[in-house]
Amino acid sequence: MQLDFLLLADRAEVQNGKLYMMGGGFDHIGVPQLPGILPFDIAVGIFVDYLETSDTHTLAITIEDADNTPHVGPITIPFATGRPPGLPPGDGIRFMAVIRGPFPVASDGSFQVVAAVNAHRFPGTPFRVVAPSAPPSPPKD
Repeated sequence: MQLDFLLLADRAEVQNGKLYMMGGGFDHIGVPQLPGILPFDIAVGIFVDYLETSDTHTLAITIEDADNTPHVGPITIPFATGRPPGLPPGDGIRFMAVIRGPFPVASDGSFQVVAAVNAHRFPGTPFRVVAPSAPPSPPKD
């Protein structure tokens, strides 16, 4: 089993075996205030090997800070792809899911979205939360 993709998107959904996404693939997001919310969806694709297609699996999505401390999740999704008739031996199947936001955030800085399947952790997708900048101080007379 391997992670095929793990993306942030303004909006995403899976329908009829296809991923539809708007505003995807960014790695910086501004928030108007802190604490605040992260208004994005998480799109994930897992390529399931042929010998694992008939098993039930558990996908877990977590949003972590730079120290790998979870801030959101884990959000778990049980799934089974099944093995459709006629699937040639050795061919796998892609499982896709979308986890809808918004997600809470308490601070700015570096974060990552991490996917794990059956407790096997894949490399995360990093992103940065940018806090609102302070307005300039008025000049002193």
